[in-house]
Amino acid sequence: MAKEPFWLSLSGFVGYVLGDYCLFNSYVLIGSRFGQLFMTLAPPAAAISGWIILGEKLPLNAWIGMMVTLCGIGMSVLSKGTSHKFGLKLPLKGILLGIGAGVGQGVGLVLSKVGMNHYKMSVPATDINHFMTLLPFASTFIRAITGMLGYFVIMWLRKELYTMPIAFRNGKGMNAALWATIFGPFIGVSVSLMAVQYTEAGIASTLMALTPIFILWPSHLIFKQKVTIREIIGAIISVLGVSLFFI
Repeated sequence: MAKEPFWLSLSGFVGYVLGDYCLFNSYVLIGSRFGQLFMTLAPPAAAISGWIILGEKLPLNAWIGMMVTLCGIGMSVLSKGTSHKFGLKLPLKGILLGIGAGVGQGVGLVLSKVGMNHYKMSVPATDINHFMTLLPFASTFIRAITGMLGYFVIMWLRKELYTMPIAFRNGKGMNAALWATIFGPFIGVSVSLMAVQYTEAGIASTLMALTPIFILWPSHLIFKQKVTIREIIGAIISVLGVSLFFI
């Protein structure tokens, strides 16, 4: 069996199927704020996986930058959604799902890099430049197919396939899902895989974990959500952490 499709399919299963399944279910149990907080586990999961699987090494300043960035992200995410009440104790199932979501995204990213590395080794040196540009999009396509098949199996096992025609008839929902798919699984994931080609998986994953920071301003403009001083401070801390990677 060819190594390239295997590793990318495994990445799609770990990241798209297991990771996203845990993520969306964690939203239901503990809310999006805590769900996104647990997603900050993706960078250390990617760094550890990259060390074990790829033998990647991160200098001390990168580890410090990672910790500072994660602190800033956590600070910002915890301050979001002030109208959402929560207690000190969270449901154990929700916590486990949140951890699974973060770890799934980080490990899936490393597995993607393994698959892309195998593809690069099989390409002639004369075609490598053109190939490197298309590789992230081809890899995303393979991962997406695995994700689609995985969710089909999950819905079949849960006897929920009957909900698909109902969802397709919801024009407003399908339109939102279309744009979310274009900017998320297609453009976003493809660019993230491109980032993994040029740097360590831990660093790339940490930069991608800035998502909760980047959505503050659009959330304020579109949904009129209040941006607090704590969120702004968290964003500044995150940017300072990212800057440590390049010192």
